[in-house]
Amino acid sequence: MRVLHIAAGAGGMYCGACARDVALVRGLRARGHEVDVVPLYTPLRMEGEEPFEIAPVFLGGINLYLQQRSAFFRRIPAALDRVLNNTALLRLVSRFAISTRASELGEMTVSMLAGADGPMRKEAEQFLAYLEGQSRPDVIVITNTMLSGLVEALSERLQAPIVAQVQGEDAFVGALPEPHATKAKEFIRGNVRRVRLFVSPNGAYAREMARFLEVSEDRVRVVRTGLNAAPYRRTEPRVREPFTVGYLSGIAHGKGLDLLVEAMRELAGEQEREVRLEVAGRVLDRAYWKRVAGRMGEEPLASRAEYVGELDFRDKLVLLRHCSVLCVPSRIAEVRGLVAMEGMAAGVPVVAPNAGVFPEMLALTGGGRLYAAGEAGSLAEALADLMDHPEEADELGRQGAAGVAARYSVEQSAESMEAVLAEGMAT
Repeated sequence: MRVLHIAAGAGGMYCGACARDVALVRGLRARGHEVDVVPLYTPLRMEGEEPFEIAPVFLGGINLYLQQRSAFFRRIPAALDRVLNNTALLRLVSRFAISTRASELGEMTVSMLAGADGPMRKEAEQFLAYLEGQSRPDVIVITNTMLSGLVEALSERLQAPIVAQVQGEDAFVGALPEPHATKAKEFIRGNVRRVRLFVSPNGAYAREMARFLEVSEDRVRVVRTGLNAAPYRRTEPRVREPFTVGYLSGIAHGKGLDLLVEAMRELAGEQEREVRLEVAGRVLDRAYWKRVAGRMGEEPLASRAEYVGELDFRDKLVLLRHCSVLCVPSRIAEVRGLVAMEGMAAGVPVVAPNAGVFPEMLALTGGGRLYAAGEAGSLAEALADLMDHPEEADELGRQGAAGVAARYSVEQSAESMEAVLAEGMAT
């Protein structure tokens, strides 16, 4: 089949949705399908393998921002649009100025969900005209329902069925200020009436999103996220001493780094354990990071905690191989859990909250421990238990690596997606 995959970049930072999209595209292409990828907003970030060719960026983040702020930019010539949508420029500017925080994007979000007839009609028309000049797809995939403002125009002008992934947009909309949150939800629910099927990364989230979208659960399919585990495999034993806990995610309140820091302070202080904390990831909320870094810099953790910044793929592998345990302390109910998959693929046991994707993921892989979501004390107990039982932690690491390879491979993900796309075309 010929598939048009419309993806959304995330400002150049590491993005679980982008990684899922890239893995699915690779898997479908390996199964013999033609998959054309068109990124919106910013370029996609690809890790671990040779990047594949994709279309130019449309609805560029700089352009959308300027058009939202001033009607003047909605009338500029197409040549200037192309300059503002230049991939190199978007990569550069997104390192400093492109926000992905819902609280700052309310007005623009509603404008995008208003569709091809909304305030962003000029950018949308350029995008649709480009697609009409390409080979007609058999089926269209949109990366999430935040792009649903384009569904009606895509369906009418390309005459192809549409499948929409769901990947956390309920939480994004919930974080928008009013009245934007209510308006965005109304737009999404109206827009998705033209969507044939929806794709969720796990069963629990499929049910949640059916309620959020107000669609029947029998329209939502589950396709687990795929990961190429080969680059992560380790040959050396898991590190036991010093007991090193790794954190690898964006740094913002929702990701819960402060919970992990408090748990580590309890282990190092009250329990007088020899522990280390390695923190990696892009700072998304500087005020939050200032508070957390302050706690990391105080005794008893001052000499035992290190922030190593945002890592490229090679350095991420180094971090994972130096960890005794990988912790995912997220406050939000994660829907993909890709970082946990990476840790398990590297043979590192994972400690994660009993919420979101993690109960299902750890049940399928056997690669870690759950703790009571949002409770630093429960997190400290889970970490201490793994520290006190190193043989058991080693076994969890082995089970996790085998479980990810078996249950979360790119091949199984692509096979499941292939079946959904075929069903969407037949419906």
